[in-house]
Amino acid sequence: MTIKNNVIVAYEHNKLYKCNGKCENCTSCDDDYSCCINFCNTAHFDELRNYCSFLNKDCGFDYIYKEECIKFDKYTGIIQLQDGTYLEILPKIDKNTNQDDSRKIFENLVLASHNLTKEYKHNQTTNIDTRKDNHIIEIFISVFCKDILKLLKKGIKKSYIRKFENLNNYKGKLKFSEHIKHNITSRNKFFVEYSEFSLDIPENRILKSACLYLIKQTKAEENKKALRRLLIELDDVSLCINLDKDLQEKQINRLHRYYSRPLRYAEFFLRHDNFMPHRGKTALPALLFPLNKMFEDYIENLFKQSNVNYRVQYSRYNLIFTGEKELFNTQMDFVISKGNKTLILDAKWKELDVNDEKLGIDQTDLYQLHNYASIIRSKESENVSIALLYPKTSKFNQVKEWTYFDGTKIYIIPVNVLNREDNAQLSDIVQNF
Repeated sequence: MTIKNNVIVAYEHNKLYKCNGKCENCTSCDDDYSCCINFCNTAHFDELRNYCSFLNKDCGFDYIYKEECIKFDKYTGIIQLQDGTYLEILPKIDKNTNQDDSRKIFENLVLASHNLTKEYKHNQTTNIDTRKDNHIIEIFISVFCKDILKLLKKGIKKSYIRKFENLNNYKGKLKFSEHIKHNITSRNKFFVEYSEFSLDIPENRILKSACLYLIKQTKAEENKKALRRLLIELDDVSLCINLDKDLQEKQINRLHRYYSRPLRYAEFFLRHDNFMPHRGKTALPALLFPLNKMFEDYIENLFKQSNVNYRVQYSRYNLIFTGEKELFNTQMDFVISKGNKTLILDAKWKELDVNDEKLGIDQTDLYQLHNYASIIRSKESENVSIALLYPKTSKFNQVKEWTYFDGTKIYIIPVNVLNREDNAQLSDIVQNF
């Protein structure tokens, strides 16, 4: 764990301890901090512990009482602490993976994932520099800016808003009590209520305020260019004074659904005092993402770019039939069919242990996949194979091929998440199984 420029960098499976000012295990220090690798200052640690222990127990990390530490497990993303410090949690699939590579892996997973929000996919490329002096908040700003550019192409939303003014000309509806109050001596004025088709609506106020904030935060010129474009278009829009009120009044219909994700990110950026996005009914974006799900999205994105005809989250069949109804629905990550041949693929975000003859593969996964193969064999095709997909590491970099007792083939395939172009082994099996 390192601390630099108000950024704490941690890795999945990493344990974070409280620094008591007498750290004997320091291997690096910063001039502005007394903290070192695997430690953070008391205020940051207590804030995180209080959050995951009491405020939000389902937040993606846990406090371990026996060891008095916080452990990050199978989640990646960013948390903003109350003083503005960012805590990055980067993926760590290999002990030899350095910080630059971890950021690149994170970037590849984010840009391929359509799990950032429920409504939108995000599978574009980016020019964000992932050097050590750039933290992953730039990636999220880039996502926001790309959505802004899409929003500009599709059109900035306008809506009718109610206005109350004392005018020289009568329009709309006279507000009698206010009219008497303001115009008892001015008979040429009318205090009225009327509707106006305007850009100055809650949605645009939130976006404008976020753009003004982010243009001072981002170091990427592409991001600044996108933010300036929206600020020019929203020049006549007022700033967001009451964020909660504007969020409550915003209205996103089917026609303007493309506003949803940028508004969620805007809310996160504007809530400087809210270090951790909540789950549930809140509109805040989830900035801690389950790595297993992101890995599935990454593989799906590889299939799309290779024009592979696949079915995702295939759940057509059940395990049990009681005579009256079917129970225990099956759900397969990916299914690829060619004639009378079918390949079932299951993705697992886990570092395999190449020193173990079983590779550290969970036996229950093998049982489950064999059951899936049996169902497909009885319902759809005679020739069924299985593939387990794991992240490629320095030790696990070649396909393993096993055989079940009944002759069913199973491939254990490494997937390169650092260099998406280097996945010939996966492509070969998918094309020629």
